[in-house]
Amino acid sequence: MFLKIGQRGIRHLQRSSTASFTTVSASSIEKGQNRVVDASLTLIRERAKLKGELVRLLGGAKASTSLLGVPLGHNSSFLQGPAFAPPRIREAIWCGSTNSSTEEGKELKDPRVLTDVGDVPVQEIRDCGVDDDRLMNVISESVKLVMEEVSYLTTSLI
Repeated sequence: MFLKIGQRGIRHLQRSSTASFTTVSASSIEKGQNRVVDASLTLIRERAKLKGELVRLLGGAKASTSLLGVPLGHNSSFLQGPAFAPPRIREAIWCGSTNSSTEEGKELKDPRVLTDVGDVPVQEIRDCGVDDDRLMNVISESVKLVMEEVSYLTTSLI
């Protein structure tokens, strides 16, 4: 929610006839970007904490996989298909017509087997003008947060 508000605010500034985007100071833009990045990392951290608590309440992990989506496709030279991959992969995993058991007989629908911590909000971060190097750092930091908060789960990127 906070990301959407920040995104709307920046768009408003860009479109406004009374305050052009160039009159906004670089430090104000950087502060806004920092707030969006901090909110994104907080969202991921809190999701991971919540999922970790759920797994602990259910008696601990039966497997070692945590799912973190990174919908990134803006560097593609032709199509941006990878950006749409995380929800489609989840759809395939949770589809009722597929077998949700592993070869070892573990049920993927059990959060102790597969913990989904959501997606890195890549588009919202890019919408506020964060450059690619910083975006990659945010993604790396997101993976670290998930691994720290759900310490006994290994993170798989989709």
